[in-house]
Amino acid sequence: MTKQQQKVWAYKVKHPQATTTEIAKATKTSYGYVYKLMQKIGTPKDVSDAAYEMTKNGIPVATPKQPVATPKQPVAIQKSRSYSRDDILDTAKEYVTKDRAAQHGDMRDNFTRIAEYWSVHLDTPVYPDDVAVMMTLLKAARIKSNHEHPDNWVDGAGYMACGGELAAKRPK
Repeated sequence: MTKQQQKVWAYKVKHPQATTTEIAKATKTSYGYVYKLMQKIGTPKDVSDAAYEMTKNGIPVATPKQPVATPKQPVAIQKSRSYSRDDILDTAKEYVTKDRAAQHGDMRDNFTRIAEYWSVHLDTPVYPDDVAVMMTLLKAARIKSNHEHPDNWVDGAGYMACGGELAAKRPK
């Protein structure tokens, strides 16, 4: 378990009713990171198991007024359907400037490579900013199938931001 995960888990154990946004702010973590981690929690037993692991490793997880949850003391896992535009845009910004860049490499290089592949396949010129538009449309299609899934909104905003940057630098 990473230190970042430990911070999030510790906060969630101490504040079982905390929303994803509250946890992200309190632990100075991106909304998207916390959201994905919360999706992995699933059950009160998972929270209890994480608390046990953290305690075993010397990480304090509870105060005397707020005992660590056990299977006999269920923790309410709140899956909020309320995502503010700030949450979505902040998460998209985090993804396109940090998370994705570190994981997938340079944005311009990747979009250019995809554009070259699509150009060959479609037998028509495709530019890197076209890739951003097409990926945004893919996310829009997914939103049509599941409008409550925040990743599609976040990724769509991220693709639009990348496309805007690429379009501004496209040779005329």
